[in-house]
Amino acid sequence: MSDKSVKELKLILERGICAWGKCYFCGWGKKLVEAEVDELKRKLESFLRKHSSPNSVVRLKIFSSGSFLDEKQFPKDFVKFVIKTAEKYGVEELVIESRPEFVTDENLRLLRSDKVRVTVAMGLEIADDDVLMKLYRKGFRVKDYLKAVETLRRNGFGVRTYVLVNGHPALYKNPDLQKKLLDKTMKVALKVADSVVIINAYPHLRADLWNDWIEGGWRPLDEKQFYELVGKWRENPKVELDFNNYYFIPKFPREKRVFLKGVGREYLVHPYYEVWQDYFVRFYRPPEGKEYVLFLPCAYKKPYTRSKTWKAILSAISGYPFFKKLHLIAVSSPGVIPYEYTNYYPFNAYDWPEWLETEEIKKEYVEVTKERVKKYVQAHDSSYKLYFAYFRPDSDSIEAIKLAFEELGLTQKLVLVLDYGTYSKVVREGFKPPVAHPLALQKLREVLKRYLD
Repeated sequence: MSDKSVKELKLILERGICAWGKCYFCGWGKKLVEAEVDELKRKLESFLRKHSSPNSVVRLKIFSSGSFLDEKQFPKDFVKFVIKTAEKYGVEELVIESRPEFVTDENLRLLRSDKVRVTVAMGLEIADDDVLMKLYRKGFRVKDYLKAVETLRRNGFGVRTYVLVNGHPALYKNPDLQKKLLDKTMKVALKVADSVVIINAYPHLRADLWNDWIEGGWRPLDEKQFYELVGKWRENPKVELDFNNYYFIPKFPREKRVFLKGVGREYLVHPYYEVWQDYFVRFYRPPEGKEYVLFLPCAYKKPYTRSKTWKAILSAISGYPFFKKLHLIAVSSPGVIPYEYTNYYPFNAYDWPEWLETEEIKKEYVEVTKERVKKYVQAHDSSYKLYFAYFRPDSDSIEAIKLAFEELGLTQKLVLVLDYGTYSKVVREGFKPPVAHPLALQKLREVLKRYLD
């Protein structure tokens, strides 16, 4: 690239399906995309017309969930159209993706240009044939990658290499092996590539790795773990560290979604709840400006905001200046649920019939919920000045919250809103749910105003 200001553009152009589609960690390659070539042409032209200008130098990266050089995905005429369009709009470098088997002299001739430098990105992932073939199931060996590199160099093309960390439970469970293989891989990649991207693995829908994640046999590396593993290459100008290219949040395919109704351990520590709780502790970041937590009970109607309970609570406090500083967090059988996620599956598709609880189940609920609250507060306490808990004073949830703060030594930061005196008055009236009663809501307003106004 020249020394002029570089504007990098990224565009997803998907069509057909990956010719291989068997990689253990990849879900994109298993997705069939129906798209007409003319539709893709219009998309590319419109994108460049909108984002490029005569004075800009553009690096255009095209992501294709497969191989741009696979004629079954992208016909030769379309490949020629892309390079001509890149020339037309002043693109200085075009980056496309391909598996090694499609990197041939014949295919590269389609992309030759005197005006645009073309770089081909390939997913080597790991420079170990046993892992590539048996675990990652990439369908090629290191020698195939190196042969493709040689072909690219012979034709004057650039080389970009993707390296994947933590792409299989065997590596997740053996950090020493993962580190050893990563060192080996980077030696190979840095020797032959112009740029190397180290990518953190995440659980793609439709990937085998997704099942390992749900079953608890594998977890993605959090930010600290990732940078501890790859930090030695942080200052290398040829290396990009991609911690979260997937913009990870837990996702569940429609065929895997079920309504989770019941009580007992299987509904308390359901795998879907567990991966979300792990996410809230290790990946989630509380919203900016939310300095105070208001823990709230769940409700039968989902999402909670449509329930009588939450409507009453929101109506009672949303008009006050302090409301903007409050981070509403539900505490229920699925765990700790920040307000932003209350309409995500499975938090909008479960029911815990309290009347079916036994004393043993109640004790387990308190213990599990206590640990979940503890972990959330430990992870994010620096974001919050104070915590308010608005529950029936005899509820299992408030008991769990109190125990969590006691064990953390943070009882001075916890404010219990609803006292037994107010609660008793509400109960005598037979009003349900008690936390939606005007007297209880008045108490909530008074406490919040006292601390936050």
